[in-house]
Order: sequence, then structure tokens, then C-alpha cells
Amino acid sequence: MRRVISTWLAVSSLVLFAGAGIAEAEDISGTITFTKTIYEDSRLVGDVTCTMTDGPCIDFGAPHITLRLNGFTITGPGQPDDLPDPADPSAVCNASSASPPADGIRIMNQIDARILGPGMVQKFRRHGILIVGTVGVSTEAKVKLVTSHHNCFSGLFANGMSDSVIEHIVSVRNANNSGAAACGGNCNLNSHNNRIRRNHFSGNGSVASGNNDFGVSLLGNSSGNVIEDNSIGGNTNGILIQANALNNVIRRNIVAGNPPGQVSRSFGAAIGFDVRDASTVAGAGARNTFQANWCITYSGPGPAPCPTFPGPRGGHDDDDGDDD
Repeated sequence: MRRVISTWLAVSSLVLFAGAGIAEAEDISGTITFTKTIYEDSRLVGDVTCTMTDGPCIDFGAPHITLRLNGFTITGPGQPDDLPDPADPSAVCNASSASPPADGIRIMNQIDARILGPGMVQKFRRHGILIVGTVGVSTEAKVKLVTSHHNCFSGLFANGMSDSVIEHIVSVRNANNSGAAACGGNCNLNSHNNRIRRNHFSGNGSVASGNNDFGVSLLGNSSGNVIEDNSIGGNTNGILIQANALNNVIRRNIVAGNPPGQVSRSFGAAIGFDVRDASTVAGAGARNTFQANWCITYSGPGPAPCPTFPGPRGGHDDDDGDDD
């Protein structure tokens, strides 16, 4: 009898101990006035309004956690279309891309973090989403089905991010008020071996400061990234690549209508391009690879990847024997 009781106590203790390690998702909604740091899987259960102007709204405080937006919207205090108002500094954008870090959602030096939609992050004074990786450590982040809308700088800014996936996001009307900073729908700075696929980037950027804005970019020494199957149109530049961003693959994207016709008419045809490539020829295989993109205008070294008009399945026709 004593052995039976001892065994029951041991099993009960094991079950209680295991249960203690299971954290329920934290529910988030309403108004947030100070940065909300999450340490476990969390979810929105209603729309969120963020009033802080000197830090992120939601900050990841631990690795291996997921934030689910559940169809709701996170709205910041920024007004990207407005000029600075001395009487109401909280209603405008950051003066520059530096501090304060007034972002919507921040993942800072955390691994295996996930932001999953559907849902929207909008009107933040800097970036809608900021992901910062650690040098030499795989970030392994995932952002999926999230809309980044009308943020002052980039919709999604990745700095040092690696081995991550950005998929099925919509990034629109960002970087309206980013000044001299190169910003847009998705900015990738010194980021490596990421896959950016099946996204939609539209209406991002302004022509201020010589127009260095974009739908999606490869900045700094970004390398090993794959940008594929995206729709990129109506941005001041479609894809922007800086000089030291090499060994990336850009394939099967529709990159057309960058910038919009009214922008070209007002500022001249050379104000922006579907693909703007400043990368240098640094040896065999070092240049970025363009494959089966649908694009029209190009600025950069030859051979020019645009214009090109591939058919379905990476450049082949429909093989049905007719001409349509």
C-alpha cells in the first residue's frame, strides 16, 4: 500500500511540475501607454492604441515566443503626412531614423520569434516592425500575414537579421516622412540568408532627399537573401540595392509601375525605377542574380535585368499549343 501511495505522489508531482511550465497566452487589447514587454506567447483580443512616443509599443522580452494579431490593428501616434507641429510633437514622425525607438513591434536580439497575422501595424513614428539580430547568431524570425501601413519610416525594418522568413505580408504607404533615411516597405540592412517571398509592397516612399526609398531593399552588406514571388508596384523605387549588397537572388517578382505615373510626370522619368541597383562587379558570382522577374525600368550596371516579360512558371509559356 505504501508503494502505491508513493508512486501516486511521484506521478502527481511530475504532472504538477510539467503543468507549471506551460504558460497561457497573454491577451492584449485597449490602450497601451508604456512599452508592453511580452515573455510568453501572446495574442491580440482587440484593437490596440499606443500612445508612447519614446519607445516601442510591444517588445519581445524572450526567445521562442509568438505574437498573434488575430485580425486586429495596432495603431501608433504618428501622422506621417503632417509637417512637424511644435504644439503637438507626439503627432508627427521622428526627426530621423535614430532614437527614440518609436516602433510598433520590436524584436531585439531574440531568436525564433514570430509575428503572425492577419492583422495590421500602422502609424508609428519610426518603423512598424523592427527586427534586430545578433552577429553570428541565426535570428530565425518569422513574420507572416501582417499588414504594415502608413508608418513614418519602414513598414518592416530588419537590421542584422539572418535565416528568417518574411512571407505573405502587405506593406503599403510607409516612408512618407522618412527624410534622408532610406526606407520603405521592407528594409534589409546587413541581413543575410533570409527568404522574402509572396509579399505585396505598394505605395511606399517619397521623393525627398533624392529619392532613396523603395518597396523592398538590400542595404549595407546584405547577402545570401532570396527575394521571390513578390508584387512590387507603385513605390518610388521598386527594389533598391546598395553597392555592397552582393550574392542575393531576386526571382519571379512582378516589379512594375515604380514610381507611379504622376510621380514621374511631376519629377521626371529618372526619379525612380523598378530596379535600382548600385552593386558593383566584384568578381565572378558576386553580383546579384536576377531570374524571371517581370520589370520594365532599371538603373545600374549591365547587363540590365529589365525590361523583361517572362511567362508563367519562371519564363516558359503555357505550352498549350495556342498563342494566348
